Amino acid sequence: MPRERELEGSVRDCDALETLTDKLRSGEFSEAISAAQRASEQGPLCARADGGVKRADPYVAFAGVEAPVQVDEEDELTRLRRERKAQLQKEQIWKKQGHGALRELADEKEFVQSIAPHERAVMLLDDGGSAAGEVCRKVLGRLASKHLEAQFCWLSAEKAFFLTQMIDLQAFPTIFVLSYGEVTRHLPPSQLFCYSSASSPLFPKHFRSLLHRSGAIEHAEDSESGSDAGESD
Repeated sequence: MPRERELEGSVRDCDALETLTDKLRSGEFSEAISAAQRASEQGPLCARADGGVKRADPYVAFAGVEAPVQVDEEDELTRLRRERKAQLQKEQIWKKQGHGALRELADEKEFVQSIAPHERAVMLLDDGGSAAGEVCRKVLGRLASKHLEAQFCWLSAEKAFFLTQMIDLQAFPTIFVLSYGEVTRHLPPSQLFCYSSASSPLFPKHFRSLLHRSGAIEHAEDSESGSDAGESD
């Protein structure tokens, strides 16, 4: 029996092969063959950048197309570390120069000698006769610890004979912004308290923004502005 079944299967395979051969000879599949040939002549499909497809030679389809820029994460980290290291080095230099705290000056001579080496400096001149001057000193003290790029100091008006005589002062307190010993801006009370009084919770924010616009500090952002406002209030 198994031998007979094997012979029957071989006969059926031969019959199917002969039938397929007859159909190919008769041209029954000529249309399908022609369609396949036309498709192969048009070329393969290539994906486009916009997500579509097109027929083209894959060896030349992408000629002139710029490859996406690959960001080297290691190089980016190296750059960030280098910038952070440079920033820390600058901060160390500033601290050696006395930055980081509000410095009280003994007299005009010390003012001239201490301010000259600094690229940025803020000097408060006050006669001690108002609460506004005290508020300015407190705010400057907090800013000094956060903005190491500038030297912050203050001088009593009674110890500043030449300054008070040479400059037409509107009133006290008043601020001088300096660069390497040269006065670049004079901020009288009319500017210091233009947007808010010294007793206002908003005064530290306006004061900081004014110093930034005057070039005294590098930036006006402060993550602890809320605590500043609360303390000044």
